[in-house]
Amino acid sequence: MKKFLQYLLLVILFSFWGIMLTNREQTREVVQEVKVVAQKKLGIDRPCSRPLEYAIGNVDPKFSISQEELEQLASQAAKVWNEAEGKTLVEYDPNSDFKINLVYDNRQEQSAAVVEMEKNLQNLEEANSALSKKYNSLSAAYKDRIDDYNKDIAEYKSNLEKYNKDVEYWNSQGGAPEDVYNKLKRTKSDLDDEYEKINQEGAAIDSLAKETNSVAKKENQIVADYNSTVSTYKDQYGDMQEFEKGIFDGREIDIYQFKTTTDLRLTLIHELGHYIGMGHVDNSSSIMYYLIGDQNMNKPTLTMEDRTALGGICKAE
Repeated sequence: MKKFLQYLLLVILFSFWGIMLTNREQTREVVQEVKVVAQKKLGIDRPCSRPLEYAIGNVDPKFSISQEELEQLASQAAKVWNEAEGKTLVEYDPNSDFKINLVYDNRQEQSAAVVEMEKNLQNLEEANSALSKKYNSLSAAYKDRIDDYNKDIAEYKSNLEKYNKDVEYWNSQGGAPEDVYNKLKRTKSDLDDEYEKINQEGAAIDSLAKETNSVAKKENQIVADYNSTVSTYKDQYGDMQEFEKGIFDGREIDIYQFKTTTDLRLTLIHELGHYIGMGHVDNSSSIMYYLIGDQNMNKPTLTMEDRTALGGICKAE
């Protein structure tokens, strides 16, 4: 508490001298400057000379994450910095005045909407993929069967034409001999069977065509639903905008937004970096880059820029 009062005194002095804190980034920068001045002018411990403590503060239940889960994620986040420097830079202390809070507002509502939209879109994509495969299979089957069907019809017509010519010939001869008559009779029976099979195949192909068209309509509807989902989201929230998931103000860390626990952990690592005294670095893959996007969510790793900045903080005189 004594050190906090010393920091507060310096902030008042800086404000008196004309420093205007116009936005969050400026606030962060001034907080870091105040810490450095405090360390030099007031005899406070140098950076990294002893662990910085934190505790879990308010966790809004609308985040659907427990205080214990947040504590575990914060511990994982602290471990990244501790292992990088080979010493304990940040550690959990339930009695610490420095709190990590989850603050629910419209930003998390937007994240929740994005998650729900992504689930819907994924379901639509999976349904569309399944229907697309089914349509391709049905379409290929229809093509093969229609080709065979047309060949069967052509062959049937050719056989029927030959049969009719034979019947016409023997009728002109006053009738066919018994053996020829019996042969023509068998031919007629075979033609009738062939005609029935062709009709059945035609009906089956017609049913296949209807099923194929039905699948195509469903696929088109899914595409329309997909586009509608995206359009609805944009109507409600507009295009995706840059936002700040968390903020370190020198006294606490407030986290406003995350989609997954890996996303939250990365944000915690970033904000604990500010707590240690680090500013932003230029590499978009770095933990301390000002945007979250290119970093490895599942296995957060410090880049050379992160390590260089950390080394500069911890070696500061």
